[in-house]
Amino acid sequence: LMTKTQEIMGIYGEVIEHEALQKGRQEGRQEGALMNQVRTIEGFLGQDVPWSTIAAATGVDEAEFTRLKQQLETADDGADRPT
Repeated sequence: LMTKTQEIMGIYGEVIEHEALQKGRQEGRQEGALMNQVRTIEGFLGQDVPWSTIAAATGVDEAEFTRLKQQLETADDGADRPT
């Protein structure tokens, strides 16, 4: 038989596991959206679309694009994930 404390700790563990799973899913969605934005801009650049047009269409200028790419590379490297 489980004690009340063991039962509570088991439930608490399930809650923590669920929250971690939800956080991972959210981070995955955010990383996917970032990847899509970077790929879209890279597509524009590949078609020689000027930055003024890209910025007007996406709301992202050249400096922000560089930051987004670095953020994506950091996420890919796992540098912002706990070890």
